Formats: sequence, C-alpha cells, structure tokens
Amino acid sequence: MQEKTQILEKDPALCFRGSDPFFEEKKNAFLAAIYDNNGPDAESIYDLILSQARKKSTTLSETNEKYLRQIQVAFKRFKTFLLSLSNCSERMQDKYLEIQSLLRKKVKDQSRQVTYVNYKTWKKNLDLAPWQLDLLFTTAVTLQMTSGCSNYCRRCNEWALPKIRSHFSQDALKTILKKLLNRGNSDLSLYGASDPLDWEQSPFDLRDILSGLNSQWEFSLLTKIPRGKQRLLKALLKKKIPLSISLTDNNRSRIETLEAEMNQSITRQHDSKDLLIPAGLDEDFISVKPSITDSYGTEILPDGAWIIIPTFTSALHPFGHKKLPITRETSFFPIKKLGRQALLVDYFKPLEVMGKDRKIFYLQRLLGVQVESILLDNGTEELIPPGMRSLKEYFSIFEETPRQQRRKMTPSVIKHLKKDFLSQGSYKTLPEETKQIYRAKIRAHVEFCQKNIVEESRICAASFFLEAVMAYTKNQPIKKRIITFLIEKEISDLRKKYTVSADPKKKVIYFLKDPQVDTWEIFRFYAGSMIMGFHSKSISRFIADFPSRYDPMADRFVPRQDIG
Repeated sequence: MQEKTQILEKDPALCFRGSDPFFEEKKNAFLAAIYDNNGPDAESIYDLILSQARKKSTTLSETNEKYLRQIQVAFKRFKTFLLSLSNCSERMQDKYLEIQSLLRKKVKDQSRQVTYVNYKTWKKNLDLAPWQLDLLFTTAVTLQMTSGCSNYCRRCNEWALPKIRSHFSQDALKTILKKLLNRGNSDLSLYGASDPLDWEQSPFDLRDILSGLNSQWEFSLLTKIPRGKQRLLKALLKKKIPLSISLTDNNRSRIETLEAEMNQSITRQHDSKDLLIPAGLDEDFISVKPSITDSYGTEILPDGAWIIIPTFTSALHPFGHKKLPITRETSFFPIKKLGRQALLVDYFKPLEVMGKDRKIFYLQRLLGVQVESILLDNGTEELIPPGMRSLKEYFSIFEETPRQQRRKMTPSVIKHLKKDFLSQGSYKTLPEETKQIYRAKIRAHVEFCQKNIVEESRICAASFFLEAVMAYTKNQPIKKRIITFLIEKEISDLRKKYTVSADPKKKVIYFLKDPQVDTWEIFRFYAGSMIMGFHSKSISRFIADFPSRYDPMADRFVPRQDIG
C-alpha cells in the first residue's frame, strides 16, 4: 500500500485572515452591537450597510446578497428590541425599508432579463492561476447551475435568492462537466442555492445536459419540482436519472399526484419534521444548532467559486458552513470529503489540504472557522450528527479505560496494518519511504498505549486548542463578542464550579492532570474564560510551557520539538 506523504508547510492558512466579504463582516458587527445593547453602534453600522447597499445593489454577487438578506432578517428579528434602545433612532425602520426596496428592485431587474454566463467569462472573472483552477475542479462538491431559485422556500438552508437571475450557458456546463470528469471528479451535487430543474437555455433544458453524461457519473440531484416542471421531472424519471425530492408541505400533493400518474415512488428527502433543521429565514440568531453541510470542498457558481467548510449553524454561520472566497491569494484547497467521509473528519484537527503541484499536506494551524466550531461545541448530543466525533468525545480517548482497550487491540491493529501495507508483497520489497510510514504507524499505536504518552498527548491537545483560541481572540474582536453571547451562560456556570486562585500557572496543569477532573469540562472552562477575558496570562504561561503541534502520522498532538 502506497501512502500519501504527509507534509507540514509554513502556515498557508494565514491567507484567509481578514478575508470576510463586506456584508458578512457588517452582519457580524451589527449582531455584536445588538448583543451588547449598544443602539448607537448598531445604527452607525446599519448606516454603513445602507450606504454600501445603495452603491452595490445592482452588482451584488449571489453570496453577498445572501449576507445582506441575513442582515435584514436579523433587523426584523430584533426590531422591537433595537428601537427600544436609548439613542437608537426610529429612522432605522425607514432605512430597513429602503434596503428592502433596493433588494426588490434588484430581483425585478435581474429576473426580467436573465443572463447566461459562458465558460470564458466565468474563468476570466475568477482570474485564477492554472494550478488553482485545476484544484478547484478536483475538489468541487457542488456545481450550481443557476443563480436564484424559482421556489425561494422560507426554510431554505442555503438562503437561496428569489427568482432566477442567471444560468451557466449550455456550453459552459458541458465544459465544466468535462473538466470535472477529466480529474476523476464525478460525484458531486448538481444543485446548491437553486433548483436544478430551473436550468434552461431555450430550446435546451436539464435533459440535454444529463443525457450526455455517461455511467461514470455519480452526481446527485435534489429538487422541489418548480411549478411547471412536472413534465421535465417525468422525462428525467423515464430516463432513470437519479434524483430525490426535497419534501415540503407545499409540494407534497404534487409529488403524490406524480407518483400516482407514473405508478412509481420517487425518492424523498426531509420527509419528517426532525430533519427540517431551522435555518434560512427561520434563523433565530441566539442559539447554536447542528451543521447543515456535510461536505468539505469547493462550490462552483455562475458568479464565482468558494471553499466550503462545515460549521455549526449559528449567528456566525447561518448557512451551516463557512464560505471562503477563492482568489489568486488562495494557497490551498481542502481534500474533498462527502457524506460519511466528511462526518469522519475531526473538525478540530488541522485540515488535510492540497496545494500547488498537487502536494498534499496538513495545515499547521486551525482555520478561524474551526476555532469557532470548537468554541460553539458545548458537547451536547443534539449538536453532533451520527458518525461525527465531537471534541468532548475526543477528550475521552485520554481516559484510562480507552487506553487499556487500545493496548488489548494491539495484535488486531498490527494485523490490519500488515494487510494494508504487505498485501502485495513482503516488507523487504517495500520502498524505503513506505517502510518508514509502516513502522511509524505501528510505533504510534504502541506509544499511545503507554500511560505517560497518553497524559502528554492530552496536555498537548489542550495546549494546541487553547493556543488556537488565544490567537483567535486577538484577531477577531467582533466575532469574539458574538461567541461570548452564545456561550456566556454555559461558561458562567463553569466559572462557579471551577474557582482558580493562588498560583494560576500551576492550576491549569493541575486541573488537566487530575484524574478526578473532567478534562472536557475544564477545557471548556479555560477556552470560554479566554473568550470572556479571564485567565489569559495563566493560560499563556501554560501554552508556553507545553508548546504542541499536530503529528499527522501519529494522528495526535505532541510536543512541538518532537516533529521533524
């Protein structure tokens, strides 16, 4: 078995610092001011939002318009509270109505004359280097064929824009699909914040795109069956095109009618209330809910492309994922992971990514969005979907019972490694690099059965996460205020339980070494305390005393000097 070489490179994650689009940044600032009961700040930020909306209303990208709409939903959600704050002008309601008017005008103007984006124009607007374009196609998880949606569902997780605004041209879709397939990327979603049945370029429709795809494709289609598209759906079903229906109360009767007419059942999704995750226009901006997105990779839209990282659904990320803009400054792309594969990704570990020359490596640091997920993960089962490991569960691997279980499993682990590495020959015939990987994996398992190594790894993990949180708090003051609001009660309760006094430096390590103390709880206490402005000096000393890094070969956190 030939393993990929794991490489640690010089912190390319820094390229994403401070890269939030204007309206996403102002959405966060607006919410932070509301959470702080600061009416004047909220109004001044809203003035900036209105000013930019006036300038950019006709040229807003799809994603930026979504952020602006999130701001409007937040205003409506907190309207009564906002207008009750001292020094907060009643004119804010008039400003809200003006932005709503600008958005309605944009919808009207763009839906009146739908545009078609050809491949050459799309590529020129992206302005990526050849290697970046190559990796965009390699890691794509979503190809959104249109901008805007004819359904515009109230509970849309993607905050889809109302009315169709633009389509990829037929030639653009054929070109993109060919480039995807040339890179072995045939399993992706042909939808996003749009309904795939909306795509058309008269006299062509979705049948003409999909009929040309061969059996290598494993794409997925999810539709709500836009009105007037029943005939198209029937044609797709007759061609045995794989698709699912996203069920809502509005389209249920249409689906049942179609099933009766065709004498066949249609695959359904979201056919139960517990799967209807509150999102979209139902976002409450005051709670943390499960992640909506189940994939790592990139999405391709008519007006650009983005890197997608799953997140919990919250005021920070109402989409249920973080959109990182892909530009000439992008230095890496996450390894594509879908469905169950994505759930197996430990969101709190440095990401495995691909860079120039298709070099695969792990980032040295966590992305800001990963730190946000760490801080919002309160350990409750409701937040974590089946198959995904929470940080609380991860901390449990350092306990004595799991350590003993790992030791008992040593023979079967070694047997499994032999099967992976030696199935095609003997150890002697392996390349030297593969031999080193084989030995390293055996050594990593054996070491992680030793009590002192387990204790060391637990402390290193805590140090690594706390260092990431500390760096985040210094660079994200606005998001820090939002997170404080969302987790304040939990951390306040922990502060009542864990009183740190006397020698704070010793207390951090004491708590982490004490077998009677819940490691997860004490980590939450310190991480939350930093966000709320407590214990920074003592935690800083702890991090300095126990510098750590992630070792991808051993798949654990180790003292920094131990990694070559």
